[in-house]
Amino acid sequence: MKKVLTVVAVIAMVACLGSCKKKCNCVTTMNGTVLQTVEMEATNCAKLNVSQTINGMVQETKCN
Repeated sequence: MKKVLTVVAVIAMVACLGSCKKKCNCVTTMNGTVLQTVEMEATNCAKLNVSQTINGMVQETKCN
């Protein structure tokens, strides 16, 4: 039983470390011109990427 609990504890610790927040560098551009650069914390930087087009103007936010 102690071995099972030890294995479960190790798996839980690895899972917690895998979901830690990391710093993402995000750049917002309008028609290729940089408007803003921001650093923020997130678990998945790629989910913060956004692109939208309004009246022929393209605004993008790309994070890595």
